[in-house]
Amino acid sequence: MKAASLFAVICAVTFSLSSTQIAFALPDKTIGSEDSTVTKSNSDVSVSAKSSSDQDSVVETTEVRTTTAKTLNSTNTEEEVLTTKKKRPLVGLALGGGGARGAAHVGVMKVLLEEGIPIDMIAGTSIGSVVGGLYAAGYSVDDLVEKFDDSELMKNFMTVGLGVRIAVAPILFMPRLVGYHPYDGLYRGVKFRNYANKLAGQNTEISKLSIPFAAVVTDLVDGNSHRLTSGDLGTALQASTAVPGLRKPVQIGEHLYCDGGLINNLPVNHVREMGADFIIAVNIDEHLREVPLKTFRKAGSVSKQALKIQLYNIDKKANETADITIHPNTDGISLISRNSKDGNRGVASGIEAARQAMPEIKRKLALLGITPTRMVKAN
Repeated sequence: MKAASLFAVICAVTFSLSSTQIAFALPDKTIGSEDSTVTKSNSDVSVSAKSSSDQDSVVETTEVRTTTAKTLNSTNTEEEVLTTKKKRPLVGLALGGGGARGAAHVGVMKVLLEEGIPIDMIAGTSIGSVVGGLYAAGYSVDDLVEKFDDSELMKNFMTVGLGVRIAVAPILFMPRLVGYHPYDGLYRGVKFRNYANKLAGQNTEISKLSIPFAAVVTDLVDGNSHRLTSGDLGTALQASTAVPGLRKPVQIGEHLYCDGGLINNLPVNHVREMGADFIIAVNIDEHLREVPLKTFRKAGSVSKQALKIQLYNIDKKANETADITIHPNTDGISLISRNSKDGNRGVASGIEAARQAMPEIKRKLALLGITPTRMVKAN
């Protein structure tokens, strides 16, 4: 293999890491189109068995019940009596992408649950889909904390170090010389898909999860942001985290999905379309700050700052349209970190940011008639 091939692979990976956030992906495998149906939403194309607003499991939706009662002035005459059930506004959670920084999501959710903040639906992009999807499947927040604290989750994602994978890229490219042409990417992600489904246990069908959930993806075929709300959970999480150039995209029917953060890193609009009245967004990007000019003489400094600028502008509208945005301090945590210290710091940062935001969250919820009941411990 010529050196130029290796150089091209390295360039592709470098471009991928500076154009979207890290997360997780899927094997080069075609999933039957019967797993999901494609419907149009107001702003995006949505891949969904049915929208969350149609689901029977949504908590306390508006309802009119008809009962039959005997009248006092007639022996057998019956009349229709209408009764109504009071509607509680629905609270949705939008979890953004950011690789290993996703530990902060877990810290935020831990505080929300301890404070009794209702979570009626979740949409997540990339690592946000992993945290949100596993929670919706019944995996406890405390257990998720452990998976980030000991870096088990990230180690199952990055099973082989990126440097090693790049070094052997020429070998992986050789089958193309004899006519085999898989989708582009260094990793297939089969192990992570299986790992995610193992954590979810028996709850691997998205449409049957206890909380309405959507994994946000980007369709390489039509260029739109989609949400996956039916089918295999592990497959959806891999699709939502398939970073272009790093992970192979995931084919489902006639669609080819990659990381949702490519165009929708903080999926507030998807949560709104799912039926949420009040949206809490969790942005785990590094903060964009002015840096000294001399900083850009360091190797890799320009691409790193470019990524921050890109994500800041992608997330700007979502930050503005969410009812509350919680932004933990994840500065310095690498997107692909497998270091347990980064996991610990991410969780702690999420806890701190959520506690700071809690008075404002409760104030705004009170205006909607929602009074949280504080829990002793998050489940």
